[in-house]
Amino acid sequence: MPDANSRRRFLLGRSQASADDWLTFLAHLRRGCEGDVKLLSDQRARLVPKRLDDVFKARSLCLAHGVCLALDGLALPPSDQARRVLWVEAGAAWGSLMPLGETDCWRVQAGCPIEGMQAAGLIGHQAMDQAKNLAQWFACVGRYPMDLNTLGLLSVEWLFADGTVEVLGTFGCQDSQPLRSLRAQQTVPKLFESVMQPAVEQALAAKQWPWVFRVDALANTAQPNLAHVVVGHGGALGWLIAATFDKRVVVESLAIPVTPSAVSSVANLPAPERPTPGLPPPSLDADVKQIMDPEAIFLSVAPQKG
Repeated sequence: MPDANSRRRFLLGRSQASADDWLTFLAHLRRGCEGDVKLLSDQRARLVPKRLDDVFKARSLCLAHGVCLALDGLALPPSDQARRVLWVEAGAAWGSLMPLGETDCWRVQAGCPIEGMQAAGLIGHQAMDQAKNLAQWFACVGRYPMDLNTLGLLSVEWLFADGTVEVLGTFGCQDSQPLRSLRAQQTVPKLFESVMQPAVEQALAAKQWPWVFRVDALANTAQPNLAHVVVGHGGALGWLIAATFDKRVVVESLAIPVTPSAVSSVANLPAPERPTPGLPPPSLDADVKQIMDPEAIFLSVAPQKG
């Protein structure tokens, strides 16, 4: 015999079925997470996680129910306005930073406040006025024309859409952290293939990167760093869990003069530089998005301004 939900969906149509699925998603989210879940509107909710497992649970449910998993504090791209969205805070409940032994390397969790990073000397003029934590800053800082090596970023702990957690860092003959997961082993070769295009070669020769995602980091044949690829990901490529910085490099970068355009609001992310004249339309961002997030549970690629 059909259940009550089946009869209601038959009488009221597919919109009711979609509403039921959204309510089911929220119910499972509240049962599975220790953090607070708040309904913001018919298609929007926010999760304040109390533990990292809350983020993992939210990812799993978003994938199962077709909900967009969005980093709280970022702007919602126009193409995502019609999607059901779960805003998730970076994780202030576990947002710590700590030195790694006697080295100048520090591990910083995604929810670490920007003020804490600045006090520890781990972030300089790249900090933006509205960024509250590492996750928000990391999501947008790469959208400025800059040498990514000045960030002092050694590696990141990255959550893929399928639930894989991988350490992304230096890649090549000197790599001391080989890729452990099948997802990363399948993804990384495709990223390298994405930069083997004439348009990319032209942009590198012109020293002007016209795209959002920083796969230009892979053009450093001496020692490419996979962590640099997801700098400035805009919430579209995955989820940052933690990052490791070399404080010595950060301190040295503080001597670089800062320009007024180096500071902006997280809620109004700046567009990348205009494409170099003569280049084809910037489809590389869509390619990288498909490689990194084929499940499409994260935010869409933010539009570029012409």
